[in-house]
Amino acid sequence: MAEQLLFTLNAPTNIKDDVVDILIGIDCITGFNLKKIQGYSKEHSEFDIAEQVEGHRSFYQFEVHILLSELAIVKTALSPVCRYTPLKYWVTPIYESGHLG
Repeated sequence: MAEQLLFTLNAPTNIKDDVVDILIGIDCITGFNLKKIQGYSKEHSEFDIAEQVEGHRSFYQFEVHILLSELAIVKTALSPVCRYTPLKYWVTPIYESGHLG
């Protein structure tokens, strides 16, 4: 696996601030991206009535550029908010990064 990773996490809107607070508190993270997304699923059992009518659920997606050696730190730090709400995440290798210009 690549040394640099993009850790992507989807969080329900009701715990977005908790996730922000945790990520800001992790020393090895210098910043992250946050965007609002709409999640679509064939499993509507966990959707509330409004989400069932709209056909999607609102989430916040976090993108964090980390090193492979920091992955366990990030996952452990986020574990308290996952106690009651499982959070979907994935890791993508980054083969190059930098600034243009």
